Amino acid sequence: MHPKEPNTSDSVSSSPKDDVLLARLARNCIEKHYCKLHSLSDLASVLGTDCAHLGDVLQRVFGTDFSYLLAQARFLAAQRLLVQSSLSLNEIAAQVGFEHTADFVSAFHEHVGINPWSFRGSPYKDIIQIIQS
Repeated sequence: MHPKEPNTSDSVSSSPKDDVLLARLARNCIEKHYCKLHSLSDLASVLGTDCAHLGDVLQRVFGTDFSYLLAQARFLAAQRLLVQSSLSLNEIAAQVGFEHTADFVSAFHEHVGINPWSFRGSPYKDIIQIIQS
């Protein structure tokens, strides 16, 4: 990790407090705009910060990278839609940022551990409805 020079024009403060704030802003942005964000550079652009610095901050604060945080937000949203709506898998895939339903199904299974059809009909549905009440 290389700290930025404080006198450069694109300098980003690297104090721990500022890093935590930036990480929280990034996570909130990911959670709200997960279907529009496709890369760390997209997120850095939205937040007006340096891409490399943002990546370092996410890794330090959350112990993971942008891709994992984005997947987490997308699949949490997909789980909610599977439980709370009667939308088709095609519609859910599109709403959470996937162009192709097959890619969504494969990624959902890899991330969640079961396929979306099984999730929709599982006891998880009841558990999530209780938690969200």
